Amino acid sequence: MKGRKKHLWIIAIMTLSLFAISAYAFGAMTVFLKDGRVVTVPVNKDDILGISFEESPSSPGGKTGGAAVPVTIYWHMADDADVYLNGVPLRRYEPSFKTRGDEAPQPAFAASASLSNGDVFTVGGRRGGSYGFMLIAVDSSGRVVFKTDQRFWKVYTPGERSDWYQPRVANSSPKDAVTVQPDPWYPQKELNNKYGNIAISIWGTPSATFSYLTATVSLE
Repeated sequence: MKGRKKHLWIIAIMTLSLFAISAYAFGAMTVFLKDGRVVTVPVNKDDILGISFEESPSSPGGKTGGAAVPVTIYWHMADDADVYLNGVPLRRYEPSFKTRGDEAPQPAFAASASLSNGDVFTVGGRRGGSYGFMLIAVDSSGRVVFKTDQRFWKVYTPGERSDWYQPRVANSSPKDAVTVQPDPWYPQKELNNKYGNIAISIWGTPSATFSYLTATVSLE
């Protein structure tokens, strides 16, 4: 009897040792999510038995809108714009659009990202002598998959909130139709001409110094 218990104890120790050695050697575990996807998760060799898993990952804004499309996002504002996608800045803004130097003479900014239906853009902007914001998202083949227009883009009024760029704030704020800038500042004309002049330059009330713009992505 004692010999049998000893034998079982040796097997248990060997099994646990093999699990630890495997995790240490490969540094990762394969996890099968409920939606059918497979995720490889790094394993900490010092804590291999303390792993817990959440639901499947989501986009930065908490949206899951189907297949994501890799894109290059181009944008320009006269004078300044802080542009966020799902609450994440597309570049570093220091200081904010309210006090930053005039960026209107500069070419359009660009950032690589992935877009899905349901993603949310939020934009805070300041006007100077001119006004208007233009954005064009282009896929790897050069096709425009999303742009500034009057259909999906709205002006919203978040008040004096520091978290104005969060999608939940934009979604819950009062909204109005955008104003079209009929004569965009020249870097916007150059950007638009490159992609068939299909975007428009948008703003809130033309006389307003600051404007907040938002759109929920619907890929073309």
